[in-house]
Amino acid sequence: METISWYERESDWVLKRSIIFNKNLVRLTFIEVGRLLKLLGNLDNTRRVMDLCCGIGRHSIELARYGFEVTGVDITQPYLDIASERAAREGLDIQFEQSDMKEYCRPSEFDLIVNLCTSFGYFDDIEDDIKTLRNIYKSLAPNGKFMIEILGKEVIASTFKKVEELEYDGYKVVAKSRILDNWTRLECRRYVTKDNVEEEIVAYHRLYSASELQGYLQEVGFRNIQVYGNFAGGPYDNEAKSMIMIGEK
Repeated sequence: METISWYERESDWVLKRSIIFNKNLVRLTFIEVGRLLKLLGNLDNTRRVMDLCCGIGRHSIELARYGFEVTGVDITQPYLDIASERAAREGLDIQFEQSDMKEYCRPSEFDLIVNLCTSFGYFDDIEDDIKTLRNIYKSLAPNGKFMIEILGKEVIASTFKKVEELEYDGYKVVAKSRILDNWTRLECRRYVTKDNVEEEIVAYHRLYSASELQGYLQEVGFRNIQVYGNFAGGPYDNEAKSMIMIGEK
C-alpha cells in the first residue's frame, strides 16, 4: 500500500483550516498584501502573478483586487474550492490549479511569484525543495520577481516553544514541537479537540537560515536578492518576525 506524505492529507488540511486561516489573520490580509507590494518596489511591468501554495486564496483574491491576473496553485482541492467560491462571489477572474508545488512549472508565464506563510520546506528530500525553486525560476518571465516568506531558522531559534496551547473558533489546540536532525527539520504535532473529540495532525518543515536559503536562490539563478525581517521592510535581525526574500530573474 502506497503511503502519502503528511502534506498530501486533505483531511488534515481541512481540520487545520480554522487554525491556519483564523479570522484575525484573514482580516489583516489587505494590510499584508499592501505592504508586500510596496516592499517589492517597481511593479509597472507586472501583470501575471502566481500565488504558490495559495490555500483558501486570501492573498490571491487581494492581489486580484489590485488588478493583477492571478493564478493560485495548491495541492489541497477543498481549499481551492473555497478560494474559487470566494473569487466568484466578488466577480474576480482568478485561475486556481491543483498541483504539488514541486511539479508545477509554466515556463516564462509569470511576472511575479509569491510563496507566503512558511509554505515551503515540506519535503523529506532537500532536492525536492531545490527542484521547486528551479521550477519557480523557470516559470518567471525575464526580470520577473519571486518573494518567499518563511519562519527562518534564526526566528524559530529565538521564539521556540516546546508546547503551545491555542483556541480558535471552538477548537482547542495543543501544539508540541521539536527540532530534528541537527537543526535541519522541525516537527510539529497538533492535538486538535472539538466537541470532546481529539485528533492528531503532524507536520514537518525543513529549516533554512538566511544564508542557506539565499545560497539556494543564487544557485538556481536568482540575482539582486534582498532579505527582510517583516513586510514593513525591517532588517532580518534578532527582532525579525519572519524571513522574507525577494529575488529577480
